Amino acid sequence: MATKEVNQLHLKDAIEHFGIDCDPYGIMVSAASGEIQTVYADESNYTHDKIKRILSDHSDDTLAPDLTKLKKAFIFPNANLSLDRIKAALKEHDITVTNDYEQADLYLTHNHIHRHFESGETINSRTMMPILWNYDAVEAGSNTITNYTHDPDNMRNGEFARVIIDSKIDDWVNRYNDDYEPHSMPSDSWLLTGLAVNCAYRVEINAAEVWDIEKVMNQSATKVELTEQLIQDLKSLSQSYSDEDTNMVAAILPTIKYKENYHLLWQLSQDIGGNLYRCSSRNKDVKFWINVSQIEDHYNRTALEMINFLEEREILESKTFKYLESIVRKEIRIENRDLYSFRVELKPEYKKYLKTKNNG
Repeated sequence: MATKEVNQLHLKDAIEHFGIDCDPYGIMVSAASGEIQTVYADESNYTHDKIKRILSDHSDDTLAPDLTKLKKAFIFPNANLSLDRIKAALKEHDITVTNDYEQADLYLTHNHIHRHFESGETINSRTMMPILWNYDAVEAGSNTITNYTHDPDNMRNGEFARVIIDSKIDDWVNRYNDDYEPHSMPSDSWLLTGLAVNCAYRVEINAAEVWDIEKVMNQSATKVELTEQLIQDLKSLSQSYSDEDTNMVAAILPTIKYKENYHLLWQLSQDIGGNLYRCSSRNKDVKFWINVSQIEDHYNRTALEMINFLEEREILESKTFKYLESIVRKEIRIENRDLYSFRVELKPEYKKYLKTKNNG
């Protein structure tokens, strides 16, 4: 059974497939156990970026994903949604979650598989594709790293000559040993972890597909349409100081469809935007929904700015324009009305949004 750990053994076939020939380094997986694994540190971003592209969603956004042929899903580490909600969405399509990437025919990806680290800060052991700047390494032999000689079993893939120094390794380094001498790594290093390389290889040989978690969540039958009544209910709940009401808002928000009825989404942002922090501080699902729905950005937009935002993205619809335009019209301010009369008329390019299906 394959492990779900990020820093794991690289498959030989995967190394050959991607032509990985950069230097192997040791990386400490756990400060508690002192376990060290192998990672490849590349001075070029070419292979790193290639693998990142492979582990991205390349499906057609205009089509709903076909979930019927898939059976097991492997979730890439650091997902910003709760496991329970992901499992529930997959269960609707008879897909189970597995911790064995070799058993999965579906990989669920997200925007947190890669991250930058700098100047010796702790390298998150759940980041599949770390990018380092300004790091040093230390010789792996002799008594420099104390657990190297005391517990060699911790080095399950000890083919490296040097170990990357970050805060996890501090308690395991004998800085007073004569052999201790930090060596500079390349200024920029793109790390190729075992999990990233192995999963990318399985995608390349058509053993698994890659979909974004957001796409799967949007297929859930539990998603609800945003209505004016729901907005009023959420506004009332968000203005309450009851923990029960706040928890209710947190339970409802992640279920709301956010790729339609943009005028109502804007209205919701105006009504509850100031209180969102109360239900999102510790809730991964709410944070995820806030991010993908862009509700905080909408909260800072006027009705006119929302119209422009939607038009630029070619998603402005007639019902949305009519709703928002009526608000913009009320905000028109013309001075000297006691002496003059004014006429306000839409620009020609916006009149198309006032047409109905019956009149063309």
